[in-house]
Amino acid sequence: MASISAAPLQQRIPPFISVSSGPLLDDVSPLSRAEQASIEHIAPMAPVRLNEFTQGRKHARQSLTQLGVVAPSIPMSADRSPAWPRGFVGSISHVPANPQRNQPGWVIAAAARCEQCAGLGIDLERTDRLMPEHWSLYMTANELAWIALQPPGQRSNLAHGLWSAKEAVIKTLTLPMDPHHIEIRMLDDTLSFEAKCRLPQSNDTISVNGWLAFETGWVLALVALAPDALCS
Repeated sequence: MASISAAPLQQRIPPFISVSSGPLLDDVSPLSRAEQASIEHIAPMAPVRLNEFTQGRKHARQSLTQLGVVAPSIPMSADRSPAWPRGFVGSISHVPANPQRNQPGWVIAAAARCEQCAGLGIDLERTDRLMPEHWSLYMTANELAWIALQPPGQRSNLAHGLWSAKEAVIKTLTLPMDPHHIEIRMLDDTLSFEAKCRLPQSNDTISVNGWLAFETGWVLALVALAPDALCS
């Protein structure tokens, strides 16, 4: 496919979430001074990784600009996660090109104000990576049973959707989590879902909501956490 867009997803997500996306071009985009300074103390990035980083930041800045932020900057934190401006949350995802299959790369970023969203996670995946023998590595028993009930022609796409949904959940909660501790339940035929999560090193659970969108060869997942004390 020549391109993808967030349009199918934006038909379902709250309007306060801003999304920017585009092809992962073979062209390093300019960084802000703060962004450049934040990566200078680490080992030099390989050209491919630097390209992914700079284009991810480009779309992250665009998503913030759409929310009214003037000259936004998203430097890298000490743990290498994006440091969003105070009062905002966001997420970035990119998929590299696959020249052997003539598949383009793509990058997408989302942002929201903390007063409306305490956490945000976005994940973009190709739907040709995970074979059925891989599914049990990240699906719960209930998810595997649900997949088995779906039409055979839809199972692979939906299995990739569950993986992408769990990745978006982990990004939203900013916690290292076992994917088996996240159980996805599809809510209706619009591909909205609920994720019930068992938090690391505790018996506490949290539920978050998200949305999936499919285009030929791709799946996109977005998770938004309702405003609470997690956002400051």
